[in-house]
Amino acid sequence: MLEKSGNQLFRYRGQIPLILVGIAILVIYFNHELTFFEYLFGKKLMIGLTLGFICFGHLIRFLVVGVRGVHTSGQNRHEQVAEMLNTTGLYSIVRHPLYVGNFLIWIGVFIWLGDPWFFLVGCSFFILLYVPIMKLENTFLADKFGKKYGEWSAKTPMFIPKFRLFQKSSIPFSIKLVWKNEYPGIVSTLSSLWFISFLRLQFLEGKITISLPLIFFAIMILVFGLSSRYLKHKTQFFPKMG
Repeated sequence: MLEKSGNQLFRYRGQIPLILVGIAILVIYFNHELTFFEYLFGKKLMIGLTLGFICFGHLIRFLVVGVRGVHTSGQNRHEQVAEMLNTTGLYSIVRHPLYVGNFLIWIGVFIWLGDPWFFLVGCSFFILLYVPIMKLENTFLADKFGKKYGEWSAKTPMFIPKFRLFQKSSIPFSIKLVWKNEYPGIVSTLSSLWFISFLRLQFLEGKITISLPLIFFAIMILVFGLSSRYLKHKTQFFPKMG
């Protein structure tokens, strides 16, 4: 039962967070003027914290994706796939660096949303979603790699990085590999910030309001997303493997 639930969560881990969207709309409706975090930190610091967490989270993902091998743990989308075990780079300091990056990105978006209760609910949602997935991945890798996994996992924490363990990866960093795999996540994050800002403006004005900065932001997101998708599916710009 636990394995089945973990597999379902793993397969739809990118879609399940959409459940929070409906709740977020209500939160924005009732907190569209001065949000709690804006009141607590001031607008400039709130923006800085939002961007700081989001950029740091994506940076972690970039550093992982840019040096990982083909068919390694963490690259799979719909099922567990791992022909080799990642134990260097950020995987040398934490077993699930991609999820650490995701969590930091979520925190940034929650800060921008501005509600402390939603912040707590969102973080709890993350834990309930990803802990079973991480345990499932641990079991899969332990069964597949046996002693090698046991030695690595015994010294490497599951979620809280231990920086003194860092070992540089021998795989060259590829910015194209990062771009190819991470542009959907970047588009998703930017779209979330845009969505929150757009709804807050509509509720604040009490009518459909056109904002030039938001239009410009939307065009940037659209151009980046569509051009990246075109390069991935219609050209040889990106590496075929990975």
